[in-house]
Amino acid sequence: MNSDTENYARRGQLIEAAKEEFLEKGYNKASLRSICAKANMTTGALYFFFKNKEDLFDEIVSKPLEELKAILAEHFEEDKEFMTKITDISEGDIDHSDISDKIVDHIYSNYDSFLLLLSGSENTVFENCVDEFVDLTEKSFIQMMDESLKRMPGCEIDRYMSHWLAHITVDAFIHEIKHDKNVETARVRLRNIMNYLVHGWVTLTIVKK
Repeated sequence: MNSDTENYARRGQLIEAAKEEFLEKGYNKASLRSICAKANMTTGALYFFFKNKEDLFDEIVSKPLEELKAILAEHFEEDKEFMTKITDISEGDIDHSDISDKIVDHIYSNYDSFLLLLSGSENTVFENCVDEFVDLTEKSFIQMMDESLKRMPGCEIDRYMSHWLAHITVDAFIHEIKHDKNVETARVRLRNIMNYLVHGWVTLTIVKK
């Protein structure tokens, strides 16, 4: 086994041991010494690969998060394009089951990483990601609805309701991840929740001036 292959394997061992430790004890109580013991390595070996506990945690959760952002960005662009092709907000199919399933499948394919993120209440990744997803959802919705408002004189977006619904949308996924490990159950529930919320976005956020 060459050194690169060996380092890759050792790094992987540390990551798997860290997942186990974080899931068992949470971010704050997780011990680097315990992680190294689980991986049969020294703390010096750990610091060869990672700067500190936060860097190790980031390694576990950051890639799935970035991939989720890419899925959402693609979806929001598709929605924005869709809105340019209709003449009235009530037109067209607003069923969002496909994107809901895509999000669920990605999250549950990386379930431990997302569960760790949501369980760790005092690390910088967790502190920033919920607000980031809320902002992304709200900004993308407003950009999308701006296309419809061009054809709806006398109407505007209720910014409070828009922000509130962005929170509710993100919270719906968080709640399901934390409370159900079964991907099929999560798919069914979140399809229904997402379609319900999409109607809310349309009916509660577009108001008369």
